[in-house]
Amino acid sequence: MTKLRDARGRRSRRPQGRELRPVGTGIGRVTVLYPTSPRRPPAVCCHGGTLLERLLVFGLDVAPRYRLARPPLVQAFGQIRFPVRSKLSTLEGVAPVQELLESTFPFMQQQQQVQQVSLLVGPAGASAAGGQPAQQWQFDDGAGWTLGLSADTATLSVGPKYGEFGEFSNRFRAVLSALADGASVPRADRLGVRYVNIAEVPPGDPDAWRRWFRPELTGWSATETVADGTRLLTSITQSQLAAPAVGELSGPDAEIQAIVRHGLVPANTMVPGVLPTQPQGPAYLLDIDLFVEAPQPFDPSELSRQLTMLHDQIDRFFFWALAEDGATYFGREILR
Repeated sequence: MTKLRDARGRRSRRPQGRELRPVGTGIGRVTVLYPTSPRRPPAVCCHGGTLLERLLVFGLDVAPRYRLARPPLVQAFGQIRFPVRSKLSTLEGVAPVQELLESTFPFMQQQQQVQQVSLLVGPAGASAAGGQPAQQWQFDDGAGWTLGLSADTATLSVGPKYGEFGEFSNRFRAVLSALADGASVPRADRLGVRYVNIAEVPPGDPDAWRRWFRPELTGWSATETVADGTRLLTSITQSQLAAPAVGELSGPDAEIQAIVRHGLVPANTMVPGVLPTQPQGPAYLLDIDLFVEAPQPFDPSELSRQLTMLHDQIDRFFFWALAEDGATYFGREILR
């Protein structure tokens, strides 16, 4: 028996080792479904002795099925990194992958330079920290979904067109299969999923963010510790967690890591992403990133299952993070 917390953070007791079930996500645009079962699954199921058997980062129960009418999600990412495949740097070499993805991503163009940025905030707004330039191929479907592909990385991303995790998972599985069949990628080195939420504060209600999110998340800067008349300009917290993979592993030991960034950011803050986002006014950022970084066989089926379980942890955390006022403001509806 293990002590657990429910969606409201209360402790309960429930046995471990329950059956794994697929889940959806509820931070999409309008009608998004969440898990149907209240049972708590082992985090990543291990099929055939592959890398992950169980994942548990947050002590939170599975969220109920629900949808949000006004979700704060601005971008969702799924990324796979692998050993360099030099042929993916050439038009001839990437052609087989393009053919396999043609129905999912009918458009492709070459990008000479891709500049990654870091989150930099301040009273004067935001600036971008320099990153490493790289050549990559940009795939898209003309409807908001994109795939960035380089010689060693594939990143699936979507913005406000996000609808449900099922579609996200299916597209990511198609990418994995295309890389396995069209580029003969033999190994995965890193698998991750990240959801970036930006909740802009409405004009005339500068304290709204304090009511939207749980006090455990907003911290002391959302309390009376900040005196009347004092303006909070920026408050960013980054927490990095590591949880062991539990069970018999055929590959090397690998910790599952989580990075959670959250806090109040001023207008025009540069939030990094495939397309960096800048809120027009003060906003509350909730950026949740889970990943496993260790070599494992490039098995599209197993990697897809691991992606689902990484997402499940993000799902639990987001549901827990919303206070009642936040649930009302974002239009959360529990589905029976």
